[in-house]
Amino acid sequence: MSRVLRWLHIYISMTVLVVFVFFALTGITLNHPDWQLQAGKQSDSRQLQLPAALTGLEFSADQLQQAEQAKQIADWLRAEHQIQGAVFAFSYDPDEQLLELDFKQPAGFANAQIALDSGVVELTAEFGGYLALLNDLHKGRYAGTAWKWLIDVVAIACLVFALSGFYLLWRQPARRWLGVQCALTGAGVMLLVYLAALH
Repeated sequence: MSRVLRWLHIYISMTVLVVFVFFALTGITLNHPDWQLQAGKQSDSRQLQLPAALTGLEFSADQLQQAEQAKQIADWLRAEHQIQGAVFAFSYDPDEQLLELDFKQPAGFANAQIALDSGVVELTAEFGGYLALLNDLHKGRYAGTAWKWLIDVVAIACLVFALSGFYLLWRQPARRWLGVQCALTGAGVMLLVYLAALH
């Protein structure tokens, strides 16, 4: 048992080392929003024209078909104009013949307002900068399903790392009580800081 846990403790920690350091550093930057840097911030507004195949598109009253038609235009924006966003939503106003597409991604968004009768697209995109990108990735904000899975896997790996380390320490009588005292001290400090934060 100890041999297996020692193997897990060493190699799981090394597997998630870079990601763990990333989350540790971005935890600090999230805790200090006043450190936000302007580097990499971008804003863009432009007018586009839908291709002939999509101009004058008759939008269906059925929501599933609407979603498929909106996806066609979204795919065109992604392919031809490099619009990105792990989270995508749309709204359609039949009276105005206006389709609005929203793309959300870490530290940024894009919004397209499309007059379906004329095919004119008013596109606005914004990127909040590289530090904002790292902070949003830490939170999993608009980062998509795969990134959320990565966060869960790293969290589980950290639990295995911590608990296997505690077990390995517990198996060493000479260090056991010092290790337990350190763990209790850490828990006590966390509780005291929490109570102090309430006042």
